[in-house]
Amino acid sequence: MQNDKKINQDPRPRLTVFRSDSGITISFGEKTYFIDVSEPFHNIALKALEGDDYIPFYVEVARREGMGEEFAESIAQQVEKVLAEDFEE
Repeated sequence: MQNDKKINQDPRPRLTVFRSDSGITISFGEKTYFIDVSEPFHNIALKALEGDDYIPFYVEVARREGMGEEFAESIAQQVEKVLAEDFEE
């Protein structure tokens, strides 16, 4: 049973998304970001949630961290790669 815990532990930060009437909260690693309903990204976030597409959230986290578009695109590609690997398993 102890080995199960080691197998299930993943050191990579996880994205968590919470939706409320006032907006959407994104949690990634130790950071938390709030997307107010008045922000343009809120509509994108709603469509992404409807489609179970979380890549826009990773890109938004990169943008809010002040990282350039090139880096945001790189993160999106890495996320797509990880998701593809998860589907192959």
